[in-house]
Amino acid sequence: MKIVITPNAFKNSLSANEAAQIIRNAWYDIRPKDTVISKPITDGGEGFSKILSDEKDGKFIQIETKNAIGEPHLSGYVKINKATAVIELAQCCGLQTLAKENYNALESNTEGLGIVINQALEDGCTEFIIGLGGSASTDLGLGALSALGVRFITFEGNEIIPNGKNLDLIQDIDFSTLSTKIKGKHFYLAVDVKNILLGNNGAAKTFAPQKGANKTEVDLLEYNLSHASQLIHRRTGKEVQHIEGGGAAGGTAAGFWAFLNAEIMDGSQFIMEVLGLHKAIDSADLVITTEGRLDEQSLKGKAPYAIANYAEKKEKLCIAFVGDNNVNHIDDLPFYAIYSVNPSLVSIEEAINKTAENLKYSIHQFAKVISITNK
Repeated sequence: MKIVITPNAFKNSLSANEAAQIIRNAWYDIRPKDTVISKPITDGGEGFSKILSDEKDGKFIQIETKNAIGEPHLSGYVKINKATAVIELAQCCGLQTLAKENYNALESNTEGLGIVINQALEDGCTEFIIGLGGSASTDLGLGALSALGVRFITFEGNEIIPNGKNLDLIQDIDFSTLSTKIKGKHFYLAVDVKNILLGNNGAAKTFAPQKGANKTEVDLLEYNLSHASQLIHRRTGKEVQHIEGGGAAGGTAAGFWAFLNAEIMDGSQFIMEVLGLHKAIDSADLVITTEGRLDEQSLKGKAPYAIANYAEKKEKLCIAFVGDNNVNHIDDLPFYAIYSVNPSLVSIEEAINKTAENLKYSIHQFAKVISITNK
């Protein structure tokens, strides 16, 4: 048999590359004669830059920047073919740069991302591929734009660095120097969601609770995003509120679309193209993917769903191994089967700590079942 394994990361537990290695080794333990093709995946979040670097022989450039709450932080970007910068927001200033007790949806911003972009510009990069998953902030990407020289002015005439809490204080935006800086540059945003900026499916109401926001803070963030988006419309003529995917990374996609003329891409489809997954799946007997938590959000742009959807169209079986399955209408999904690797009665902490062990065990058991009918 030919098996294609395309794991996504188990958040806070296993990277996509680690999951791929575990699955590959566990499968060969039981079925050593099979051919296993390993293609770790991402949809714009954790692991985005490494996966592209591995595929395209990139070089990591380390930069001192700031995490989501402004603390000094080492990050960087991957340089490919001398002029392309691959940047992962999650690595620059995402939730992974903070201890959970330091999540702060109001004070967090994307300034650290802007610092990395600015350095890549100075290094001569002209093409920017930015993965926008795993963000900690809800600032429309304005923190990053401030690092690129855009000035945000309050009603009192003071310049501020935007974050989720102070967007409503901005009265004017001076982006007069930006056009020269980005002239001849191209920005592509890999997003893992299709959410728009505002409303019940928008950046604040859908994602801010995951970043530590309570209901009062979510309402404030929604108001502030609305205020800032109206100001952007007045200053640029661009309507950011209803752009598909504009709600990604706390509205960073919408802000970059407005000021950097960035193209918003489906991160899953982009990765599938780069990794040659369509061709790999076409010739596979079985496809295995993973996701830390399978929920309704997984059905809105996440890579495992995109892979299963393509596999189903090609009449290939796609099996998902997940840390937690929170989807009820399984029969309506393109996955042939979904297996939860963690026992249902254990704590989240124990499940996270034992994900590697439980994934290995689950693959062993599944491979044994396959061996009953496929010697």
